[in-house]
Amino acid sequence: MGLVVCLYGIFILTGKSFIWEGDGLAQHYPVLEKFYTWLHGGSLSGWSWNLGLGADKMTTFSYYVLGDPFSYLIWFFPKHSIELGYNLLILLRLYVSGLAFMLFARQRHFKPGSQMLGTLTYTFTGYSLYVSIRHPFFLLPMILFPLLAYGIDHIYQGKTWVPLAIFTGLALVSNFYFAYILAIGSLVYAVLRYFSVRDTIVQKGWPLIFKLVGAGLAGFLLAGIIFIPSLIGVFTSTRATGNFANGYLIYPFSYYLRLPNALVTTGNPMRFWANLGLAGLTFLSLMYVVRHARRYLWFDIGLLILVIGSLLPEVAAVMNGGTTPSQRWLLLGCLAFSLAVMYFIDALPRLDRSDISAMIVGTLVLLGLVWMANGFIFNNNPHDLVIYGLLLLTLGAITVGHFYQWSRHRVIWTLLTLLFLNILANGYGYFSPNAGGASNQLLHRGVATKFQKNFYDGAESYVKAQPGFKRSSISKYYYYSNEAKTNMGMNLGAHDIMSYFSIQDGSVGEFSEELANSQFKMNKPINQADSRTTMNNLLGVNYIFARSNQLKTQGFPYGYSPVKKNGKVLKYKDQPVHDLGNNYDTVILKSKYALPLAYLQTKQLSTQQFKQLNGSDKEQALTYGALPEKKVQGVATTKYQSHHQNLSYQTRADRSTVLDNLKQVMTFRQQGNQMDPEKITTTKSSLMQTNQDRAVHITDDKARLEQLTKQNRTALKKNRVANRQTLHKMMSDNQNLPVTYRLHLKHPKQNKGTEMYLELDGIDAQRLTVHDKYLAAKNTKAFGNQAFSGIERINQIRSGLWNQSDGAYSVTATTSNNVSSFSQFGQSNLSDYQEKHHVLLNLGYSTKARHNIKLTFQGVKSLSFKSAKVIAVPFGSQYGKRMTQLKKQGLQDLNVKDNRVTGTSQSTQASVLTTSIPYNTGWHLTVDGKQRPITKVNVGFVGARLSAGTHKVVLTYRTPGQRLGLVMTALGVLVMIVTGGYTYWWRRRHLK
Repeated sequence: MGLVVCLYGIFILTGKSFIWEGDGLAQHYPVLEKFYTWLHGGSLSGWSWNLGLGADKMTTFSYYVLGDPFSYLIWFFPKHSIELGYNLLILLRLYVSGLAFMLFARQRHFKPGSQMLGTLTYTFTGYSLYVSIRHPFFLLPMILFPLLAYGIDHIYQGKTWVPLAIFTGLALVSNFYFAYILAIGSLVYAVLRYFSVRDTIVQKGWPLIFKLVGAGLAGFLLAGIIFIPSLIGVFTSTRATGNFANGYLIYPFSYYLRLPNALVTTGNPMRFWANLGLAGLTFLSLMYVVRHARRYLWFDIGLLILVIGSLLPEVAAVMNGGTTPSQRWLLLGCLAFSLAVMYFIDALPRLDRSDISAMIVGTLVLLGLVWMANGFIFNNNPHDLVIYGLLLLTLGAITVGHFYQWSRHRVIWTLLTLLFLNILANGYGYFSPNAGGASNQLLHRGVATKFQKNFYDGAESYVKAQPGFKRSSISKYYYYSNEAKTNMGMNLGAHDIMSYFSIQDGSVGEFSEELANSQFKMNKPINQADSRTTMNNLLGVNYIFARSNQLKTQGFPYGYSPVKKNGKVLKYKDQPVHDLGNNYDTVILKSKYALPLAYLQTKQLSTQQFKQLNGSDKEQALTYGALPEKKVQGVATTKYQSHHQNLSYQTRADRSTVLDNLKQVMTFRQQGNQMDPEKITTTKSSLMQTNQDRAVHITDDKARLEQLTKQNRTALKKNRVANRQTLHKMMSDNQNLPVTYRLHLKHPKQNKGTEMYLELDGIDAQRLTVHDKYLAAKNTKAFGNQAFSGIERINQIRSGLWNQSDGAYSVTATTSNNVSSFSQFGQSNLSDYQEKHHVLLNLGYSTKARHNIKLTFQGVKSLSFKSAKVIAVPFGSQYGKRMTQLKKQGLQDLNVKDNRVTGTSQSTQASVLTTSIPYNTGWHLTVDGKQRPITKVNVGFVGARLSAGTHKVVLTYRTPGQRLGLVMTALGVLVMIVTGGYTYWWRRRHLK
């Protein structure tokens, strides 16, 4: 307890909570609040319309809280103290992880002092400390893995298999992702442990296998009620399409350079989740067991597997279900590392000079690797030096204790004191703003609660007061971001279409990708639908929340106009939130043409023709007819006629910032070695800093400057030829500064009253290599009349190697009334990496002519395109009539409940029931009380054929796999009861 107070007490000084401003605020906190609401009134299974477009509760929340027993304790907190509960439950999980390891250690019969030190090193690993403030539920496998190992050892000792069955059930229930990793880890542990203790195992052969397999099967049955539905959800989610290991054969060289310094330090940025942060005692213990490989043979084989796995992205990908090369699975190594500590402490009386020498050599090798990886210098974070100092102190204490023959009691208390300090230092690497950067990304206490309440400045009250079922969205840059990155909307009752979850319905993702939504990501499939008019209307987005200052500066989808009260725009006063507010009042825009949740389409589209359309035409086509998965009998097929125009344009590169002549170089120097108008400084002091001799004329080094400016002129000339017809390449100059482009539209009047799109196809990005960065730095020094000394050259190479490009880039398009952008996540992104070769970027609707499009990019050396089209989609009276008619064809008396949608259809001809309900096999349809089949329509939604006439339509939802899971759990409980009863009877009989 004292260690926890000292370790986490710094949060009192910093005024921070444990909530990370990234996924902590965007996912974990709002998820816990929604879960709290369900616990206090509602159901934990079935359908919820507050999860984006609507989603299965169990499938979505099984990844976060549903299988986490600690989350249920939030029920005991008052609603205004959910944030406090969030923090306290993290500490409770840490505490229980220590208890779980202690249970495991006691069964292995380690000495009390060894158990104490081993438990501390396990509970407070770098991984545990890191996830406690990033992804708190990731502490669950830290609790479960020692329990599973305990259950396996229990069987090897000839005892009952019941603990293993129970712990297996808990693991399967906790989270399918953890269950997968823990299953592999438990299998490896069982095999290695078997060979280690096979001579002492009471039962061998088939009886032993039967117990192990039987326990696993019993646990599988017990977990069925949650595991089966969640597994079905995973296999039908957007995650099922991930690239194996993100395409890596080996990790980037920078990963291997960073790895040595990540072994015992914390707070340093480390990609791919390689968060180790071992205590110095743990590192030295590993040196000991490696030296005694014969005694700890099977344990060392396990360590070898960990080492090899940490170096190969393929192993990490396998451990992540064949997806990303994330090293989260290294959490399994925490058990091995703490086992090594207990082996070492138990062996203290047997320590000899060779062991001391091995630990000294191991420490020197580690420091040498860190030195070499840094480029033969120690430019580490100052906090790292404290960690390495504690490692050396621990080594010194062991050495002195050995040579001066300290008592075991004295050695253990000395090591305990140093371990205590080491854990504090490791924790402060994450928690202290004076050490690592993680603390700076934590929210101040109370901010998350306030932000959740004031996300829309109270404007949701208007939407909730409107009759019928309504959906909403937020404008682009509502919170100064092009995309929504939070689930705050799901707790405010406005049915925000945005959802940010690890498990998303695959059908929604298919719809978004089919329509080429540039905002699609695996964990955010719809986002704001890129503010596209028709996509928003198809999804039934009746309202858009926007900043008040956006009304005059930003174009909004066609047909959306501000809500007014007494003739004035209705505004909701800004409710400021520290660090997170947008500082403007909120206004609401209402759509004239948003479609109801369920309506009738009297015509259907041809799948063959639909596949040949581009993204903008596909969404327009869906307003002319429904697209069923299979042709619907009796419903006329319509052929879509496109009305969009391809706008001709001329591409011009902005040469004003490119140094392509000596006059530009002089201007560059006069402006403080800067051509960016926003960054120009011409004060005397700034010129002295950037151009020490203040030479702005060209005298020295003229030949080299002429060569460099010629390089830029030649590159621009080639680029102009490549872009003669249309845009084909965006380039950077020889300082690696991206060139700005303008697409001048030849006939601007053609885009009046249209929604304009930029369609990029065959996108190819050229990454910045280490050599590119080196040459750019060299050229910039020459242009700025600055020396590029030997040490600066070496430092540039070091920096280039440590910060290799992973291919991430962004493109921004600006028009007179809109700014839009898209991002390509880098190959090292472990959540949303998908290589983009085609993008349809919405440039917005406008009643006025737009004359040019400004294009900028950043992150890569150049971008190439097979084609770049500017498309104008007209909106006007014809569109309005078509959408108004579809609204009239909506189900009458539509009533929407969590698991039930009812209404009455009226049509003089056979039609397709079309909805924006995400397709899920859990939906069932009855028409006039009779069961009818459902089908997928419009790529990702629930639909069905309805005959002519008036019909009572009822859609009901039941979580797929829930009944099977319930039966399995009941069977598992029965097996446990029968087995327990038989064991009790057998023991009583044989004891008499």
